[in-house]
Amino acid sequence: MNFKIIIESFKFYKLKSDKAVKLWLVLIILIRSAVTMLPIGDRNFVFMSYYLTGEFFETGKIVLPTTGNLIIFGLYSIGTFLAICIGLIYAEVFILENESKRTDRIRLSSNDIFMVPVKKIGKGERFQDIDQLTEYVKKTFLPSDFKRFADNKDKPKQKLPYVRTALKDLLRFIPGLLLLILLLLIVLLISSTLIMIPFIIVLFILLFTPLNYMYTKNKLARSMELSYAQTKGAKLTMFVSFAILNIILNFVITLFQLMLSDYHYSYLVIEAVIYTFRVLSTARLYSLFYQMLALRQPYTV
Repeated sequence: MNFKIIIESFKFYKLKSDKAVKLWLVLIILIRSAVTMLPIGDRNFVFMSYYLTGEFFETGKIVLPTTGNLIIFGLYSIGTFLAICIGLIYAEVFILENESKRTDRIRLSSNDIFMVPVKKIGKGERFQDIDQLTEYVKKTFLPSDFKRFADNKDKPKQKLPYVRTALKDLLRFIPGLLLLILLLLIVLLISSTLIMIPFIIVLFILLFTPLNYMYTKNKLARSMELSYAQTKGAKLTMFVSFAILNIILNFVITLFQLMLSDYHYSYLVIEAVIYTFRVLSTARLYSLFYQMLALRQPYTV
């Protein structure tokens, strides 16, 4: 696995639409702060500890969440949904901004990040060094020729390049996104007894569905079918990359939690900032994988 891609994912500020990035930063911090700090609902989830500790099996009594618990669940759900929407807008803007850098042949230099799933390399191929592998990739794999704006005259002229296009595509995708989330929630419930393995597999099979729908304007079923083909042989690499990204950020959060154990609201503000970094870094990592695997184009660091 190339660790350059994980380092690059933290550089979410590297967009031409820099004003939009600043706006998203503020929005996500405000949304997260509202979710964690608003003095409403009941944040004491007694019913969860009741089931997790196994007390249910001793008493047989069913304990339901309080109305306040449901309010908090709703608040977190809305906050997460909005964060996903902002992340998808970021991802499409990233792809649109990099359209002008694409070439008809795959270029591979020391400054380029690219990956090819091992399964897609011929079984009989043998490579003595990295140069032979590089030449094989250049000759064998062709980049996607799809471009949303094929000519410069087609490109939208606006102060925030491509943001309006991505926002319109997101609004068009909202019904499909809700359906996709519902499908994943069903798989999540089924997977709860199988240490979440089926959920993780299905999640990464369908990972590119949103951008296939938004960016290339495919129907939902076709977007899911394409995502299955595009992620084949790369799901483990993507899972490990996203996991490392989250482990790093979780480590930072844990440090602040220890340092600010007596300052609850100060910790929540820091947590909101790190959560914002998590959303935008994840969106950038997602778009990097989409560019390399779905569009078969390297990214120049």
